[in-house]
Amino acid sequence: MSVKLQNFVKNTDGSFTLGGKSFRFVGANVYELANLESAITKRIIDDSAEAGFTALRFWLFENRPVKEQIKRLNEICDAVNPYGIKLIISLADKWGYLQYYKIDEDWYREGYQSNYLNYVKALTGEFAQRDEIMIWELINEPETDNFNVFYDFAKAASEEIKKVNENHLLSVGTVGGVGDKFGSYFSVFNKSNFRKLYSLSSLDAVSLHDYSYDSGLFERLDILYRFKGELKKAERYSRFGSSIEKPFAGLDGYFLKKGKLFRFPLTLRWLWNIYNSRDTRFAASLKKPVYIGEIGFKNIPGRDRVKILDLDIKKKFESGVGGIMLWSFESQGWNKDGHDYGFGLGEGFENVVKKWNTNLNNESI
Repeated sequence: MSVKLQNFVKNTDGSFTLGGKSFRFVGANVYELANLESAITKRIIDDSAEAGFTALRFWLFENRPVKEQIKRLNEICDAVNPYGIKLIISLADKWGYLQYYKIDEDWYREGYQSNYLNYVKALTGEFAQRDEIMIWELINEPETDNFNVFYDFAKAASEEIKKVNENHLLSVGTVGGVGDKFGSYFSVFNKSNFRKLYSLSSLDAVSLHDYSYDSGLFERLDILYRFKGELKKAERYSRFGSSIEKPFAGLDGYFLKKGKLFRFPLTLRWLWNIYNSRDTRFAASLKKPVYIGEIGFKNIPGRDRVKILDLDIKKKFESGVGGIMLWSFESQGWNKDGHDYGFGLGEGFENVVKKWNTNLNNESI
């Protein structure tokens, strides 16, 4: 009786591997992929292959019965299979988008046991033999006021998933850098909780998000108040932030002409990258691969963000990152970003993506 040798992505001594060889990737976020009509989903996947992506990340939160979600994910796996595209799937969202419940401290303490846990066990267990799936994420961009409660949730949930599915990698959709609030507001500068979390043996890969290139205080406040639905306040911060950022845009342009990325000391961009580097080194010490689950560059008139992308990808892989997922691939009128980070076919991103995905595993970076 012959046995099919499946092509699961693995963690081998801290690196992603596929078929026993190094697997590094540049992919994209298509967060609405599982929440659309099947024909649209298929066209987005076709567009993604045309753009050269070798991985896709999307939401599969609990907003339908699990049987329907299983059907949708099987369709997605079937559609990406001919292209060899691997999937990163986020199972819940701190902000409650595209799921029927909100997440708070009580949910982390015990609420997840009555809904989420059964859902993720049924879902991940059903797909244990599908090698199109690379990583499951427990929750997208979690925040908590009580880290110990969150840690207990992450430990229990990840261990339960591992009981039904040992074939796929498991992570948490953390922001990393200076983006995770695991306690007080100042906990973003204390990495001890982040390190304790990823020291769990049931977690296989470390997730970072990186919006550092365009991040400033007012840009972060703009996004915060948009999430809260306070659009007028968000717009005021957006306008004020744009006026502050104009002088920096000139400096960016100057350095880009010289083929360099500008990170002015003591800015959020500078600080975020320092902390990302620390997280990457910490992951290496654990022998767990790092991937950038989300990275974005704003579409600012007159700025060559394709060149920025190319230079930043190079820096990321030189630092030891194993994969990069761009935010957000706007295809077929879906996966809209709303903060000027989105991009589509024909903007030049695909040329950079194809170059890197062709060369990444064939030469030293």
